[in-house]
Amino acid sequence: MSFTRFHDDPHRIKYGLQISTFSGRYALDTPGPGVNLPYMADPQMRIQQWGANLMTNSVNLESDLRGLTRPLNRDLVGVNNHQTAAVSSFKNSYPIAGHFIDESRATHPAWAYRDLEQHRWERPFLNPQANVEKKFQDNIQTRILEKDYFKPTDPTHGGTW
Repeated sequence: MSFTRFHDDPHRIKYGLQISTFSGRYALDTPGPGVNLPYMADPQMRIQQWGANLMTNSVNLESDLRGLTRPLNRDLVGVNNHQTAAVSSFKNSYPIAGHFIDESRATHPAWAYRDLEQHRWERPFLNPQANVEKKFQDNIQTRILEKDYFKPTDPTHGGTW
């Protein structure tokens, strides 16, 4: 007799666990940028993944934020107190590094250079005005050209007028 329960199939159980734990495994297994990277206090950088917000004991901290560390009730105030069952966690300390990128808008604003004369009087290698005028005619209507070049002929005398 064959086994027909799909729910208890070991491959389906393995696949279901793989789907349900993907987000946690992705957060834990993704390689980071390094061990002791300094925090970049640059406002132009968009912080991703490692954003200096990581706390110690992050898995238990997320479980505590979801309410998994205390029993589900709302009547017993002493049992449901979040401070007695709080998870101990500390903020990681990261060294702060200076800017390694000069932002041109911050270091050299445009208003500081508007009234200054730009001294660039050297000649360019290629003439920028060499191809301003086209060397051939374009946008010409052939109907008008045919009218201009038309020479009437006299069929009776065999020549032009």
